Amino acid sequence: MSGLFFELGRKLGRAAIPAARQTKWVWTSLTGTEADSLRAEADLGRTLAAQLRLELGAADSTADAELVREICRRLSARVRNKARRFQAEVMRTGAPTALALPGGFIFVDVSLLSLCERQPDEVAFVVGHEMAHVIRGHAFDRFITQVGLGVVSSLLSRGALNPWLRQTGLQLLQSSYSQDNELEADELGARLAQAAGCHPAGAFRLLARLGQRQGAAQGPADWFSSHPPAAQRAANLKAALGRGVG
Repeated sequence: MSGLFFELGRKLGRAAIPAARQTKWVWTSLTGTEADSLRAEADLGRTLAAQLRLELGAADSTADAELVREICRRLSARVRNKARRFQAEVMRTGAPTALALPGGFIFVDVSLLSLCERQPDEVAFVVGHEMAHVIRGHAFDRFITQVGLGVVSSLLSRGALNPWLRQTGLQLLQSSYSQDNELEADELGARLAQAAGCHPAGAFRLLARLGQRQGAAQGPADWFSSHPPAAQRAANLKAALGRGVG
């Protein structure tokens, strides 16, 4: 499975983002109210999450699971749109990675927790970053850009979404976000963590550790393979947080 998550480094491309944004508007129109749209998005994510659990199995650390759930709970309380729901859990792929599914389903690998040294402030930055991909619509846009609105709408209308996703498996996760998306997720994720009482130094410690790994020619971890360089992320984040929280 580690090869699958390495494929997260493949580029979605900036050119696809405007079309995806327009598709999001059409999707909301087809599904009705914003609440209807969020429920439909959650249905997609729930099915993908179930498939992911079948493929990977559950991680065996209760302490890790509780750490990630509690941090997700704290950050979720700071999300402005209370209609959004989030849940985070731990997976074991053999590579330090994390991902966000449409509808607010967050998965963090135990290897990434180890990279964070299980420090709550650092884990909060990781979880917040993935939550930001959901809040900003990046996770949904990636799915729709790959699959197409017409296909999803047809599957929903025929009640065939679940079996189709099971057959497709996790190939839907094999593209990554644009670097602009990643920087946006860094900023919002750090703001959520800070609003939840986590120290922003955690984000910079993690980014510094990543920079050291890259400098030692160890190669980027899977979670970072499609992200901008660590130094660029840290500089961007420092400038953003310097403008204050809110």
